[in-house]
Amino acid sequence: MPNGMFPVPTVRTSENERPQSGLVARAVTRLQRNRLDEQLAAGAEPSTVAPLSLRAAQLTSGHGRAQLANALVEAVGEARRGEPMSIGRKPQRAAVRAEADALLALASRLREPTPIDVRGAAMVARLVNDGASPLHRSGARSLGDVLTEAHAALIPAPDAVSDVRAAA
Repeated sequence: MPNGMFPVPTVRTSENERPQSGLVARAVTRLQRNRLDEQLAAGAEPSTVAPLSLRAAQLTSGHGRAQLANALVEAVGEARRGEPMSIGRKPQRAAVRAEADALLALASRLREPTPIDVRGAAMVARLVNDGASPLHRSGARSLGDVLTEAHAALIPAPDAVSDVRAAA
């Protein structure tokens, strides 16, 4: 080893190698999470400008995917249990029980190591975090329709899949 027993540190030569993740960018991303998720779900292209690119990186990271999957599984579990003692957001019990298989399939897809599209991850994030989503309230769209759309949107575009294969 060139430095004895200590490894040579990896040095980034370009700021564009990853999204800006400074304290300010992370704070803005956290405060505007729902708005950013809405933009990404609508098909906005994550650019190198923070906070949109930072939110996209959060949603597609292993940790972000696990959080979304856990929230879906918890919604199914809560819908199957009795009345909760908390005053927090509660899922629509009947709709969640009826769509339990689709919710668990979506959670399973999020836990797979294969790439996902940020648009689908943002759709799932909106479903979980938005109190007015079909997971929490009945509305114009059914929970089943939203789940089908989100599951389909998780599949990366063909050009993204070929880019991943070329990189491997």
